Amino acid sequence: MKSTKLILGAAAAFLLAAAHAETTIYTASPRGSVMKINGTSTIHDWEVECKVIGGRMELDSNFPLDPTKEPPKDLKLTPKVKVTIPVRQLQSGKSTMDTVMHEAMHEDQHPTIEYTLLEMTPKGKADAGLKFGTKGTVTCNGVTKTNEFDVVISKVDEKKLKVIGTTKTKMTDFGIQPPAPKIALGAIKTADDVTLTFEWLTQQKAAKTE
Repeated sequence: MKSTKLILGAAAAFLLAAAHAETTIYTASPRGSVMKINGTSTIHDWEVECKVIGGRMELDSNFPLDPTKEPPKDLKLTPKVKVTIPVRQLQSGKSTMDTVMHEAMHEDQHPTIEYTLLEMTPKGKADAGLKFGTKGTVTCNGVTKTNEFDVVISKVDEKKLKVIGTTKTKMTDFGIQPPAPKIALGAIKTADDVTLTFEWLTQQKAAKTE
């Protein structure tokens, strides 16, 4: 009797694990990604961009990716997503501005911006992909904040996924003082509000069984 219960228990555990065991990992593609930060100052609008977005996504076999089908209301498993952005790769094309920006972000002490997904909710179809509401943590300048924004995930081909999204924030939320360069007697001041937009290209690494 005891051995029968052990066998049945083991079989049930195996079937349950098998139902959720298969996952697919997508890693950041070396090319094709871009994040832009847009803001304003007392003299002009400005933009910086980064073409290096690292990280990975881990999706289970039930994750909806077919834009021709209405996605479920909830996901069975929340994807594991980690994104890293090197602060040094944020570039404006103007060396003086880049130096001021990197110093304001304390790049020497906090060289990366990191994002970790906490929650994801399907929101329906969008263009050639599917829209999801996300909640995650953003760590920048050594400060971690929770942020919520929508993303659209679409298939580029059978092996690649593109994630696009936009969000607004304030520099001071992360302990970053909006730069006010000493040139022009400090007359140039940067506004606190910024808008981040991104296109993150990922490619399938391998399917694995845990």
